[in-house]
Amino acid sequence: MDTPEDLMARARELVLQLQAAGHPPADIADKLNGRVSSRTIYRWAKGEHAPQQRSDLIALERLAEGLGA
Repeated sequence: MDTPEDLMARARELVLQLQAAGHPPADIADKLNGRVSSRTIYRWAKGEHAPQQRSDLIALERLAEGLGA
């Protein structure tokens, strides 16, 4: 079972990979079809919050995989 800290670390890692590949938070949020706001993406990148829904993390993982980040 993933702890909130594990989920936070994984979300942070994925967002930072996407940002390094040239995708700003607003684009990431947009590509997640409005699941979360760009402010939430900023919070994930800073490690301030974990995704509230496991499905949001799965969507982020799929996005990173699809964009080759």
